[in-house]
Amino acid sequence: MYKTIALLTDFGLKDHYAGVVKARILKEAQNLSDIHFIDITHEIPPQDIKKACILLYFSYKYFPENTIFLVVVDPGVGTQRKAIIIETEKYLFVGPDNGVFSLIYQENPNFKAWEIDIRKVLKPPFSTTFHGRDLFAPAIAYILKNTPISEIAFPLDKKNLIKLDFSLPEKTSDGYRLSIWYVDNFGNLITNFHQDMVEKPFEVIVNGKSVRFVKSYGYAEKGEIIALFGSEGLLEIAVREGSAVKLLNNPEIEIKWK
Repeated sequence: MYKTIALLTDFGLKDHYAGVVKARILKEAQNLSDIHFIDITHEIPPQDIKKACILLYFSYKYFPENTIFLVVVDPGVGTQRKAIIIETEKYLFVGPDNGVFSLIYQENPNFKAWEIDIRKVLKPPFSTTFHGRDLFAPAIAYILKNTPISEIAFPLDKKNLIKLDFSLPEKTSDGYRLSIWYVDNFGNLITNFHQDMVEKPFEVIVNGKSVRFVKSYGYAEKGEIIALFGSEGLLEIAVREGSAVKLLNNPEIEIKWK
């Protein structure tokens, strides 16, 4: 039975949007008790689908089974874009079909996909600009009341889902050329190279210069550019008590085998 709803949006916290979505879920779910809301973040930059996808990927595995993830970063709201439910072995994901669940698809290849039947879920009056409140929230309320998904949605061919391109590190003659996936609040540059990809001793090259690899930030000198594997197992370029993105902007990053 689903009791936990995790929210990830670009609503921000200055406006009423995040609170109203939660209220609508509670109102539509009627007298159900023990529903828990967890805010992953509401500070996704507006319309930044890729960043929302990455933060969802970083977060979802730490939640209890039977969590429903509501992700609303939806620049296509009110258009013909599909409203979907993604069902994995442990979780449900509700949101727009715009690629925001791309990394969930990769890590859970046996997922089921559903398209929400708006004729069964939308209740007049409704907004064409706030589907978080008027479409996704009521759909979640139905699920909380143990309504089978098949009664509010119909199966969707997984091949037709929109997917974002998350490239793997590019192989070179002596290692990999990396891409920056994400820049966190500290200015750390998080790359697409996972620690499981390490084959042998290596060095990290940033803009043609070797940087020191450390276990954690505290092993660096103040202002030093360093490389380390962060909390998600991905290689980061960081500056001790500084910002790598401000210092380096968008650097070339390579792994070279020793």
